[in-house]
Amino acid sequence: MNRRAVILAAPCLAIGAGPLLAQTWPNRPVRFVVGFAPGGANDIMARLLAAKLGERMPGSSFLVENRPGASTVVGAELVARSAPDGTTFMFTSPSTMIAILVNRITTIDPMQALVPVVMASSAPLALICRPDFPARNVAEFIALARERGPRLTISNPGMGAVNHLAMALLTRRTGIEPTLVPYSGNQPSITALMRGEVDLAHDGLFTPRAQLQDGTLRALALTSVERSPLHPDIPTFGETLPGYEVGFWGGLLAPRGTPDAIMDRLAAEVDAVLRQPDVITRIRGFGAEPTGGDRAAFTRAYAADWEKWSQVVRDNDIRPG
Repeated sequence: MNRRAVILAAPCLAIGAGPLLAQTWPNRPVRFVVGFAPGGANDIMARLLAAKLGERMPGSSFLVENRPGASTVVGAELVARSAPDGTTFMFTSPSTMIAILVNRITTIDPMQALVPVVMASSAPLALICRPDFPARNVAEFIALARERGPRLTISNPGMGAVNHLAMALLTRRTGIEPTLVPYSGNQPSITALMRGEVDLAHDGLFTPRAQLQDGTLRALALTSVERSPLHPDIPTFGETLPGYEVGFWGGLLAPRGTPDAIMDRLAAEVDAVLRQPDVITRIRGFGAEPTGGDRAAFTRAYAADWEKWSQVVRDNDIRPG
């Protein structure tokens, strides 16, 4: 074959390489890096996917590697600087982009260094209260917050957490001025509510699930537009404040440069896993919904979240606590 023929054939070879690459991947162990310590929702989801992917793809090996630190930024930097060869991904949530926006402690740009692959789960946040809290819905909560002003206290898992920014978005939208009280994690925030140290907690449904089930605590409202089919009795902020929506997703990101064929294969395999009845039951057990879908859907959601939280940080001049 002469030089001209080789040049003309090169694009065809590249096109043909994609499907072959997808078929042979993974031919080495694949690690899902989690920026949190073991035991949290992200860690549980990553391990569930790793186990199920291993079952679907005989001979493959999917491992979870916990790299906590700097509000998940340590793990993000590790993945961003890893070889884009389909052996390293990050399982994370909006926490990573928010930590980067608020703390400004990394040189990586999450919109450039990390590529969305697939969203695995999503869940609204919730405003949690004790059973005797006087407000029963969003309208009553807003009225009470305007009446009490800073005397109304709301805990969150830490300054710069998605819960903190979601409440900043709400206060700007409604003009209420409660006192936001940061704690060092989800469980301390919920414990403070149970002890009566604060009036409400802004969290998800995962950490206080036992207390919500036994009636020790009550979910006042979810940060979604429509009511959850899992919790049809819980009001939503969207019913009173059209357009107000905050979702907490979990998904896989890849180092930029990872071949499209590999990312497409991983997205398709995860989507298939998320359709399994036992997986759906497990995910719903901690207050989330399996998501799945293709890369394009997650890319749009990822970009929209980056824009939203960038604006919230700017508008509220949120800085490290």
